[in-house]
Amino acid sequence: MTVKDELLKLKADGAAVTSTDAGWTTLTEDTTTGKIVVQIDKMPMGGMPVEVLATIDTNAASAASIVITIEASDELASEWITVATFPTITYADTAALRMVRRVATQLKYLRSVITIDAGGGSTSRFYTITIGIGLIDDDFGYTGSGT
Repeated sequence: MTVKDELLKLKADGAAVTSTDAGWTTLTEDTTTGKIVVQIDKMPMGGMPVEVLATIDTNAASAASIVITIEASDELASEWITVATFPTITYADTAALRMVRRVATQLKYLRSVITIDAGGGSTSRFYTITIGIGLIDDDFGYTGSGT
């Protein structure tokens, strides 16, 4: 991985996500969760793809669902708006997953938010969320049993 790749990472795998992973509000990475705000200033007119990689779910139980959103703002600590929403991951989706969504915004900062509705169930996955220049939009483009 190059320095450039690291600068475009909204979340490193850090620790397993077992409850809602609220949006980060600083350009310094959280050493536990791997969350960070990325300063993009402006995107090309066609936007840029954002990739979510999720490992296998090691603790899936009935009724747990996960929604990953990308938020943008011109302020680090406030005024965040949702600019992309990925398909809902349910407890039945226990395999490793890859999803890509194109994000187009002229706002200065991007961050990721992982919302878990446990609904009486449980979940445990590691996530890596990266802005990737050459990625193609894809929902569940890869599902596998590997980590």
